Amino acid sequence: MLINSVILFLRDALPVFVLISMLLAVANHSHRQISWLWWALVLGLFGSLGLTHAVDNLSELLDGAGVEVFMFSGQVATFLLLLLSLYCQFSHRRRGWRWSAIAIVALLLAMDGANFLVYFFSYWAHEQTPLALIMGTILGGAVCMSVAVLLHILCRQWLAAGYMLPGALLMLMWGAGQLSYALNLLTQVDLLPPMTPIWDTSNWIADNSELGHLLNSLMGYEAAPGLLQLSIYLLAVVLPFSWLYRHVHLSRSPLAAKGEV
Repeated sequence: MLINSVILFLRDALPVFVLISMLLAVANHSHRQISWLWWALVLGLFGSLGLTHAVDNLSELLDGAGVEVFMFSGQVATFLLLLLSLYCQFSHRRRGWRWSAIAIVALLLAMDGANFLVYFFSYWAHEQTPLALIMGTILGGAVCMSVAVLLHILCRQWLAAGYMLPGALLMLMWGAGQLSYALNLLTQVDLLPPMTPIWDTSNWIADNSELGHLLNSLMGYEAAPGLLQLSIYLLAVVLPFSWLYRHVHLSRSPLAAKGEV
C-alpha cells in the first residue's frame, strides 16, 4: 500500500504540481501577484468535488463512455489553454496570461483532483493498515513537492538568464504528454481502435513503475506508444514551438528592434 499511495500521487497529483511550478516561475519572473493561483486553487477544488459527485451520472452518458469522453475533452481544453497561456506570455499580454493560467490550473485540478479523491478515499475505506497509507501519503506528497520545487528553480534560472524557450518547450512536452496519454481513454471505450505499439521500452522503464509515472507527468513518457499517440505528441510540441522560436528570433532581430518588423 505504501508504493500504491506513492504511485497515486505521481499519477494524479504530480501533473498539477508540475504545471503550477512552471506557471509560478513565469509569474515570479514577470513580477505578477500570486492572487491568480489562489483563485485557480479554489475553483479547482470546488470543481473536483463537483466532478466527484457527478461521476455516476457522467458514466451513464454516451452508452457508458461519458466519463472517458469528458476527461478527454478536458485534456484537449487544457492543452488549448496551455497554448493560449504561452501566447500571452510571449506576447506580454498580462491580463490574458492571468486568466488563462487560472483556467488551466482550475480545469486540471478539477479533473485530476476528482480522480485522486475517488481512488484516495477508496483506499482509506478498504485499507486495513492505515499506517502504510499515511506514510505513503506523506512520501508521495514529499516527492511531488520536491519535483515541483526543483522544476520551479530550473525554470526561474532559465528565465533569469533570458532563455524563454527551454521552459516553453518543457511546458509543451508536458501538455502534449497529457493529451496523447488521454487517447487511452477513448481506446478503453472503443471510440478508437486498439493502438499497436511502434516500440516497447517496458523492460527498461515500465509505465506503471515509479519512474515511469514520474516521466509521464513531466514529459508524457509512454513505454509502448501507438502511431497516433506519437503523431499527436510530436505535432503538439513541434508546431507551437516552431511558432514560439520564430516569434522570439524575430523580436530579437535588428529590424524588429527598429520597429520595421
